[in-house]
Amino acid sequence: MRTRNLFILLYGILAWGVILGCATTPPPGNLRLIPLQEVNLEAVFEENEGLEVTRENAKEIHDFYRGGVQQKAKAEKEFQEKSYPVAIKLYLSSNELFSTLLEYIDRDSAAYNLFEGTNIFFFPNLLVADNHLKMGRIHDAMGRKGPAYRNWKRALSLVRRSLESERTEWGLALQQKLLLLLAPKKD
Repeated sequence: MRTRNLFILLYGILAWGVILGCATTPPPGNLRLIPLQEVNLEAVFEENEGLEVTRENAKEIHDFYRGGVQQKAKAEKEFQEKSYPVAIKLYLSSNELFSTLLEYIDRDSAAYNLFEGTNIFFFPNLLVADNHLKMGRIHDAMGRKGPAYRNWKRALSLVRRSLESERTEWGLALQQKLLLLLAPKKD
């Protein structure tokens, strides 16, 4: 009888914990909105400047992230200069590096713990989404509507994944741009 009461008590405590949820995980939809001044593309680029990381010399997850960010920074420069073929190649290289790390860590974070005492902005989903947005714009400028649409759809799913882990003004603005691009055109 005593064992049965203990079992019921433990089961009740476990059930109560499940109902309340984990104390360290905020409930969905209750994430703090991180302002654009705090987290943005320029801040991510600035954090990852320095020694260039390539796919060949990337060994750890943060190497793949840094290399992806660095390739994206180069692609952004080419995009601004309208050197579209080079920009697409660099965006694809960036996405390849990010895809390696997304196999292991698929959540974005405004304070990813790189090592003791060092946090970085960690937004692989949002960065890949932005890459797809830009590649879609390039395809659209070249009159290739199908590839543009596919890139924008992929970008939208990645932005949504990013916003599930960190609500940022950057992510919400990107989502809004994509929704406008994907909206049916009225002729």
